[in-house]
Amino acid sequence: MKAAVLREFGKDMPIEDVTLDDPKDREVLIRITAAGVCHSDLSVARGKGSMPLPCILGHEAAGVIEKTGPGVSRVKKGDAVVLSWTPYCGNCFYCRAGLPAQCEAYNRAAGQGALFDGTGRLKSASGERIYHFTCQSSFAEYAVMPETGVLPIHKEIPATVAALVGCAVTTGYGAVVNDAQARPGEYLAIWGLGGVGISALMAARLCNAEVIVVVDPNPRKEEVARRFGATHYINPKTTEDVPAKIRELTQGRGVDAAFDCIGRQAAFEQGYNSIRPGGKLVIVGQAPRGDVFTIPAARAFPAVQKRILGSYYGGGIPEQDFLRILDLYRIGKLELDAMVGKTVPLPGVNDAFRELESGIDTRTVLVFN
Repeated sequence: MKAAVLREFGKDMPIEDVTLDDPKDREVLIRITAAGVCHSDLSVARGKGSMPLPCILGHEAAGVIEKTGPGVSRVKKGDAVVLSWTPYCGNCFYCRAGLPAQCEAYNRAAGQGALFDGTGRLKSASGERIYHFTCQSSFAEYAVMPETGVLPIHKEIPATVAALVGCAVTTGYGAVVNDAQARPGEYLAIWGLGGVGISALMAARLCNAEVIVVVDPNPRKEEVARRFGATHYINPKTTEDVPAKIRELTQGRGVDAAFDCIGRQAAFEQGYNSIRPGGKLVIVGQAPRGDVFTIPAARAFPAVQKRILGSYYGGGIPEQDFLRILDLYRIGKLELDAMVGKTVPLPGVNDAFRELESGIDTRTVLVFN
């Protein structure tokens, strides 16, 4: 098969001929039909992670089941599926506790660039091992992964939409619905309007929030914010005191929940200072290594009762959220088609990364014949 192989951090990924072994016990072979180009992939490609090289990135995808290994019962050949980047074992402490995204087997395998048995299925044309990314590696024509990493969907769901549900949409939607448990009439604020931020914004509108503030330094994002339901937009580069402006928009109280969708110190501090007493700061974005967020303890805890929540893959059970989100899409409650921007073939992935760095407004999706 053809795949984009990351061989050097900060360099373009060559498109190579790669060998993919057959699925083993409780694994499936998927023909990839669409794969979103996400900031998490970009961060790894630019050396901000700890992945072994060479590896194949890609963790936001949809496809069709081509083959099943022994013991597979969830899917069959020909099923259209959305891929999850946190397949789970179902037996560890976290799986039993209802936190499958924290699965011990998954986290061990992902840290090794392997699948659950500690081995890989990917090799270069010369036989060199190529490492897996999030047990998925969907910047390729095919992928092998644990069967718990795929969920059957209706074939009429566009592959481009299904791919985004596999990461950005579920992450942003779940932060609002599962972690913040937003309710009608609440005041909400969102920092960063990429794919995750747009998804959080759509969820906030779906929850009938009264005030939805978007904070983003890119002036082009104001139009995007209002298109997807924001009531107010703030550019932090031209606003001297963002928390004060947010309190002005919320009867002097501050917001019920703030969402950091970019993982930056400024967003964390502004978000914390923008929530009312008893409010929630939900951290969705991945901060760069070495960043430290500080809060003056004397005025922060416990008197104001503010809560800081880490949100990972939407804070729920991903496959349940997949089904809920796709049902909302099918009945017209979530405008996921509008999130899909340019569609390009696999060789366009490096240019897609550069456009992502420049602040593109929509999601670029790789499509496969």
